Amino acid sequence: MENVVGPKPHKSEFSMDPENLDRDLSNVPLFMTHLPEAENDTLSALQSLVYDGTPEEIAENFKNQGNDCFREGKPKYKDAVDYYTKAIETDCSDKKLMEACYANRAAVNLELGNLGRAIRDCAKCLELNPTNVKALYRSARALFALDRLDEAYDCCEHALATDPNNTAVQALKSQCAKRRDMLIARQRAEEEKAQKEKESKEGLESALKARNIRIQVVDEDVRKSANIVYDASNDTLSWPVFFLYPEHKESDYIQSFNETNTFMDHLEVILEQPAPWDTTHTYTPDNVEVYFENNQGIKPSLIKIGKKHTLGKILSLDQYVVQNGVPSFIILPKNSAFKDEFLQKYKK
Repeated sequence: MENVVGPKPHKSEFSMDPENLDRDLSNVPLFMTHLPEAENDTLSALQSLVYDGTPEEIAENFKNQGNDCFREGKPKYKDAVDYYTKAIETDCSDKKLMEACYANRAAVNLELGNLGRAIRDCAKCLELNPTNVKALYRSARALFALDRLDEAYDCCEHALATDPNNTAVQALKSQCAKRRDMLIARQRAEEEKAQKEKESKEGLESALKARNIRIQVVDEDVRKSANIVYDASNDTLSWPVFFLYPEHKESDYIQSFNETNTFMDHLEVILEQPAPWDTTHTYTPDNVEVYFENNQGIKPSLIKIGKKHTLGKILSLDQYVVQNGVPSFIILPKNSAFKDEFLQKYKK
């Protein structure tokens, strides 16, 4: 008997090969993870259905897809924006529908941190309906985040005029008021601080001029860090001062040396106990002399000053120029070989 071969069964376009199921599924529009490079008739047909209907139906469809994406959460927010945008770009004449699309897109942009876009969408929505509470609230949130507090507060007031019992708007209005008051207080404090600094600077400059004190700036950073304090209440200056001990390459830093204090006032405190480097206990208040370097002539020279003189008197001398806002003085022991050698260098 001859084998009877019947007609071959029809093979569907989407027939699956069990051994290559993943590959075949990727060609089905429903399961596609990316658009094919070659034209796909079925996919094109499905895409065309999206734009099948009246502009209102198309816009409603896009809006619903946007809502679905928004509900799915952050990973789908950008898709939601795209769908709302497509809805808005239709020739839809339904103002209520367009109002909802603008308000919804504003909500997504707000979540994405696109504050400017959220404000613009709210503005478009409010052009269609000035009493849209959601648009007013979302606009207020974006404005609040940008510290445009007067505008945010105004949006809240307009929203509450339509919906007086809206607790979310009430809470945001309260936040706006508190934030605005805080910023006003901060600005006032900053202005007062700036005014005090200005007055202090002017007072310092005036005090230096009145005392004939000259400051030479060689290192701007050092000058800025030098904390010269002018006390207007008693018309006195306090200076940061260095005492230098060249014999031992050491120094002492006096953070606040009032101009009315004498050199002996500070030497008695600093040298009350021998310094670790003063093993012979040579440096005592009565056994040291104070000098400053005079750079006003052709070559530098040392000028000896009395320990009972005040700082203010010395700084006002024509020969003294304050370097970078920090006066410095050289401390040498009396009747020592080092002092004689040190002074001889300047004489040469």
